[in-house]
Amino acid sequence: MAVKFLVRGIQAALALLLAALAAALAGQWAAAAVLAVLLALLPAGYYFYCLLRLRALAARGPEAAADFVFGTGAWLAGALQHREEILPFIKSFPEPPRAVAEIGRAQGGTLALLCSAAAPDALVISLDLPGGAFSGELSSFNKAFWRRPLLRAMKGPGRRLELIDGDSRSPESLRRFAEALGGRRLDLLFIDGDHSYDGVKADFERYSGFVRPGGVIAFHDIQPCAARPGVEVSRFWRDYQLPGTRAEYVKDRAQDGMGIGAVRLPG
Repeated sequence: MAVKFLVRGIQAALALLLAALAAALAGQWAAAAVLAVLLALLPAGYYFYCLLRLRALAARGPEAAADFVFGTGAWLAGALQHREEILPFIKSFPEPPRAVAEIGRAQGGTLALLCSAAAPDALVISLDLPGGAFSGELSSFNKAFWRRPLLRAMKGPGRRLELIDGDSRSPESLRRFAEALGGRRLDLLFIDGDHSYDGVKADFERYSGFVRPGGVIAFHDIQPCAARPGVEVSRFWRDYQLPGTRAEYVKDRAQDGMGIGAVRLPG
């Protein structure tokens, strides 16, 4: 769906561009100016479409949110996930989590999915280093001022969303994270930030203590990734002695990268 939507957008932009050029060549300057303005407004129109859709989807559940982030919203609010992995994972909770945190946000698509699966009055914390090495293919876009309203729209009317920008290893980020929790314990921690072995290990060791007994800690990209040698989550998942019961959500065991590994803590 995302590819079809992109193709249609490109087709519309080309049609407007050709029409504007034709009008200019014919000396119809007013018509050419109007068409040029419409062409310039296309990105803004898509932005506000995404903003309104995210607000509407916040209360409609994971399936509707997935349709959007893997479909027409993929270019501004996409998720670096396989739908066949993230949906079974977030649907595995017997009841909606009331306190959720993610480390690593990128465009915010996974955040939208986590919010859609959380309780209506849940606390959701998102910690990210916008523009970092593991912040997606267009990581500089994730630092843009217009990104914030899209992220805020994902939470829905009753949830509290705390957005923390910073390095997850810094004492300041850890302090702000603890402050956002205000003494609460997490039901779910989703680790998807620094994908190096030392990075994911540091995130686990720094933030796992905020998860309640019986809570879940999940890791993204547990499948070996030959295309990106710096992605070492698979080695961490294989070698690190994690407490609790493990579960894996992998679309295809032969795939390169992706996959979600989850650990339910004892208690």
